[in-house]
Amino acid sequence: SRSTNAAVIEYFRMSGFTNNASTVPERASSAFGAKPQTTMAFTGVQAPVRTIAHWEAAHRNVLSDEPQLRSIIDNELLYGLRLHEDAQILSGAGTSEDLTGILNTSGIQTYSWSSGASTPVKDTKADAIRRAATLSFLAYYEPTGVILNPNDWEDIELTKDSNGQYLMAVSIVAGAESRIWRIPVVDTPAIASGTALIGSFGQGAQLYDREEATIRVSEQHSDFFVRNAIVILAEQRLALAVKRPESFVKVTFDAAP
Repeated sequence: SRSTNAAVIEYFRMSGFTNNASTVPERASSAFGAKPQTTMAFTGVQAPVRTIAHWEAAHRNVLSDEPQLRSIIDNELLYGLRLHEDAQILSGAGTSEDLTGILNTSGIQTYSWSSGASTPVKDTKADAIRRAATLSFLAYYEPTGVILNPNDWEDIELTKDSNGQYLMAVSIVAGAESRIWRIPVVDTPAIASGTALIGSFGQGAQLYDREEATIRVSEQHSDFFVRNAIVILAEQRLALAVKRPESFVKVTFDAAP
């Protein structure tokens, strides 16, 4: 992520690129060789900063008597922010106070499982991901990650052939990185079951932090002061810029081909 002081991020989204780079002769005949022109198309886009926040109430005496509880509350509130941040980055609707998530950004590529090969052997979900990766490569972007719902990742890892043998070489070493087709996998409930996202995340999108996640405490809420209660608030402000939509491919596991 990158820090910002702006309330709205204004950026240019690449909507077209024709690469005409070529070797140029020093002198073709009586005239020097002309250099080819590459064309690019950009669209101006605004990404407003959005706020993610939630809070919990606690009694002063309880927190004073059990200092460990305060640490637990802080950590859980911050964890909740991260969960919703992930969901917004992926699937934010772009309406009301939502971010426009990558999956809802105009210009991303799409691939449906049902459009894959049906003979001589039907494509699996893993095959669909590989075919989506090809779309990214053909757009000159190398995929750096695949995001899957845990249910879909389970289906892929547990897929067997007709002899009951697993199709994937699964590493069960503690701390081993999950990969499919050499691409790192992140399985998270932040993406809906039946949908996957593959892309070049570092090139394709940029997250901006207007205010990083913080914890604030106050008695100034309702009648909390006279009740010895306090509010513990977790909050962050951020914006998302999807600068190269074509670097992402949305995969839909609609039905086997």
